[in-house]
Amino acid sequence: MPRPVWNGTISFGLVAIPVKLYHAVRRQSVSFNQLDDRTMARIKYKKVSALDGEEVPDDHIVKGYEVSRERYVVVDPDDLEPFIPAATKTVELEEFVDLEEIDPVFYDTAYYVAPGTNPKPYVLLARAMEEAGKVAIGRFVMRNKQYTAAIRAEEGRLIMSTLAYADEVIDPASIDDLLGLEHVEVSSKEIAMAESLVDSLTAAFEPEKYRDEYREQVLDLIQIKAAGQAFELPEVPVEKPNVIDLMAALEASVARAKQARIGHPARDDVTETATASVQTKSTKSRTAGRTTPARTTVPEDADGIAEGAGTKKPAARKKKSA
Repeated sequence: MPRPVWNGTISFGLVAIPVKLYHAVRRQSVSFNQLDDRTMARIKYKKVSALDGEEVPDDHIVKGYEVSRERYVVVDPDDLEPFIPAATKTVELEEFVDLEEIDPVFYDTAYYVAPGTNPKPYVLLARAMEEAGKVAIGRFVMRNKQYTAAIRAEEGRLIMSTLAYADEVIDPASIDDLLGLEHVEVSSKEIAMAESLVDSLTAAFEPEKYRDEYREQVLDLIQIKAAGQAFELPEVPVEKPNVIDLMAALEASVARAKQARIGHPARDDVTETATASVQTKSTKSRTAGRTTPARTTVPEDADGIAEGAGTKKPAARKKKSA
């Protein structure tokens, strides 16, 4: 069961609303440990000096900021103490803005905001914000770091997203490859054909259709190797050729998308169908590597980690060992 990562109050004016923060996203990944292939023992890291390679004890390690190449300013933790924000338990709401005014590039980590002991003030704020179509902007401190956050209301619930600061967002004008795009000429016919392609692929957003296929395939591979079975590697997809005739490519894409919709009315993912039609199956056998049961942790059901629509594509197909 999820646990709150922060407890406090939302404060605006003279109103204080007790709340709890829960992570809205739980990142899924596959982690590997580095091992000595002779003993399967874990590899450990030591803190060594770049000057002579000797290990440095903790009491001789200090923090330094590089102001120029190999020139550092040493900063003592006591020097930073006055700047650490006070660990208050309050989200101070400073203003309310329209949702469309916030560029999505500013959004960072998302949290569900749950009511504390008395849910009535929470419900009142959520409904008022939802009716007004406003997003609250405020600041709060968590783990000795101050954040700016946006709180929005959705179906009677509050959702908070921490925001990047303005000086952290990269100005697109500083990226050379993005300059001069307004001078690229495209014809009205090309735009119409591109719009037709967009329209043919338009569907309702269903996030469960999109899965981390790499993670699923790696977990399948780990299960097979842990069981001491042989596995087959899938063929690496052939790179697609560069587009030469833009209009021909657009017309072919529209036709293929429409045909895919007719042939598979229940599916919106035409990309996978088109890719499968040009690939041939060719596999290479490889015997299973050495496993270390004492150090290998394999989920009982890899499918349960990432459930989603569509057919699961295995990374490796089981076959009987010789």
